[in-house]
Amino acid sequence: MTELGKTITLWRGLGLAICMLIGTGILALPGLALDAGNVYEAVLGWLLISLVALPLIHICARLGLKFPSTSGLARYAEEAVGSWGGYAVSYLVAGSFLFGLPAVALVGAEYVRQLLPLSALGVALFAILLIILMTLSNLAGIRAVSLINYAALAVLFLLLSLLVLFNLNFLSAGLEIALEALKVGLNPIMGADAGEGMGAIVDLKHLWTIAALLFWAFLGWENLSFSLGEIKDPEKNVPRLYWLSFVLVTSIYLLLAFISAGAKAAGVPLQGAAGLSGLVRFTPGGDLLVWFMVIVVAANACSWNFTASRLIFSGGRTGIFPESLGKLSVRGIPVPALAVLFISSFALVLASYFFRISVSDLILLVNQNFVFLYAFIILAYWKSESGWQRWVFSALSLASLAFLVSGFTWEIIYPIFLIGLGYYRWNVSEKEKLLEKEKQYVLSSDESELLAGLQH
Repeated sequence: MTELGKTITLWRGLGLAICMLIGTGILALPGLALDAGNVYEAVLGWLLISLVALPLIHICARLGLKFPSTSGLARYAEEAVGSWGGYAVSYLVAGSFLFGLPAVALVGAEYVRQLLPLSALGVALFAILLIILMTLSNLAGIRAVSLINYAALAVLFLLLSLLVLFNLNFLSAGLEIALEALKVGLNPIMGADAGEGMGAIVDLKHLWTIAALLFWAFLGWENLSFSLGEIKDPEKNVPRLYWLSFVLVTSIYLLLAFISAGAKAAGVPLQGAAGLSGLVRFTPGGDLLVWFMVIVVAANACSWNFTASRLIFSGGRTGIFPESLGKLSVRGIPVPALAVLFISSFALVLASYFFRISVSDLILLVNQNFVFLYAFIILAYWKSESGWQRWVFSALSLASLAFLVSGFTWEIIYPIFLIGLGYYRWNVSEKEKLLEKEKQYVLSSDESELLAGLQH
């Protein structure tokens, strides 16, 4: 086979989108946010990043409707800056998956650590087991991936329902914290943390760190673009897919954020990548719910792997990546792309163990890449739209990106390197095409001269 079929319905796409977005984020980010600041800063960070995401989701939905293909973001970048943009974005996103997939697997392993006495090496080994499982599920095809997503969604909604039902007292406390945080946030004061009490100081540095970390919660809609070429009836289903998933996912994130803030203020330990495991102490069948959390993370890893393989497959077809990566099996599975993802994820998990790289570090590396990525997306939107909307949404989105990128320092070397590498590969490709054209011209000229000689 050479082309992917249109096999993703609205509901399959919604399951894919939600599992891609909500699995790791909803389970890891509440605790990581509370690691980075007090409860007021954490709640403000959630509210802020939700507002920041609104114009970006609108832009992604519009571009997805205009350019529904497996080239996804690469196609958007070409619209923005020309053909080299497709190369730059492909390397930027591939470099993000390089750290993102191991981060997802490590979050799942951290939850297992709440149940089993795992050492740091044991966490790494269990993360590798999750990587093996996500690869095997994708090798089974889209139906297997969809089945896993549906099952994970059922487990996820059961899990969230139980967590909310048995922690309503924390929800009311969290809503009070949110109101107080909004009052304090209107006039933030730079300075040391004043504690968890009323009127706590909101440190802008902490707020930026939390918001930049929570940007992970809203990664996935742009990655979904690589699957839009397989969406049935894209004119109708693409906008629905983006906005339905955004409303549902954001509501769930904020609900858990409020509950976590209320629980933390009450003294419940919720820090770390497996922070939400602290809430199951107040929920019947706590250990079983932690295993449910692991299942959701595994499905999230499966969805990320699905999208990443489509990116690499598309890049192999267009010459951005080696041609061998653009091949499908007889069952229509991008096996070479999945093999590359397996090897890189395996290696990065081991590297995180030996070099003591935290999950937060991996997430921030991915997030900063996507800040640069969204700059291409916004430019593509601005160039492809017309009227007042392009000015309003482009300006709002650029302001959001300026805020998110403001706190990164030397780390921005990584996305700049990836963009440069993409530009270099495009330049080499263009020179090769030019040489091929010159060779064809010379051969054509020689054939013409030979034919003319024979005629004489």
